[in-house]
Amino acid sequence: MLNYRRFGSGPTVVLQHGYAGGGGYWGVLAAHLAANFDVIATDMPAFAGSAGEPVPDSIPGIGESLLDTLNQLGVEKFMLLGHSLGSMTALQVALDHPERIEKLILYGSSATTDLPNRFETFDQTVARIESESIEVTTARIAATWFVDGDNHPLYEFTKIAGAGASKDGAIRLMRGMVGWDVRDRLGEISMPTLVICGDSDMSTHPDCSYELWHGIPGAQLCVLPNCAHNAHLELSEAFNPIIGRFLRAP
Repeated sequence: MLNYRRFGSGPTVVLQHGYAGGGGYWGVLAAHLAANFDVIATDMPAFAGSAGEPVPDSIPGIGESLLDTLNQLGVEKFMLLGHSLGSMTALQVALDHPERIEKLILYGSSATTDLPNRFETFDQTVARIESESIEVTTARIAATWFVDGDNHPLYEFTKIAGAGASKDGAIRLMRGMVGWDVRDRLGEISMPTLVICGDSDMSTHPDCSYELWHGIPGAQLCVLPNCAHNAHLELSEAFNPIIGRFLRAP
C-alpha cells in the first residue's frame, strides 16, 4: 500500500505527484481543497514515504499500485489530478478504468514519454543517478521545476517533499517509462478533463499539453504564464482557484 496523506471531507480528489517528487508538495493545494473535498495525496513507489514499496516497471503498473491503495481505502469513484509522471499514470488509469474516474486533471503532462524537449534524456538522468547519487540528482531535477531554479523560495520545500527516494527504485521506474505512448487512444477519454501547464515547462513542453487538449474530446486547457514544471507552487494564487473551479463544476 502506498504512503498517503488524507485531508478534508466531501467528494474524493486524488493527487498523484511525478518523478522525483513526493505527496508533501501538494500541501498548499490540499489545504485549499480540503474545505470542500476529501483529498488523498499519495507517494509514488520509489519516492518519499513509498520508497520501500515494490516498484512497477511500467506506467500501467504504477496506475495499478495507485488503484490498489485506493481499493484498500474503500474509495470506488474519485477525481484524479496527476502531475508529470503522475499525470501519465492518471491518463493510463482513465483509459484502463474509466468507470472509476469522475474528473481528470492532467498537469505538466504528455501522452508519450518521447520527450525531445525534456531538460535531459532519460538515459542521462539514469547515468547521473548512478554517478552522482539519488539525492544529488533529485535535487538537481527539482531545480528545473522552477523558472528561478534553486533560488525559488519553495525549492527547499519541494526537495524535502521528495526526500528519501530509492536509487534502485528510481532507476527501475525511469527505465520502465521508456516507450509508453497512448496518443492514439486520447479519443477514448470521456470524463471531463482539464489540461494545465506552465509556459516555461522544461520537463513536459507545453506542446505536449496542446496535443492532449486537441486529442481529448471536450478537454479544457490552461497555460500559466512565467511558470515552469511546478506551476502549482510558482503561481498557487491562480492554480488553486482554477483547480477548485473545475472540480466543483457540475
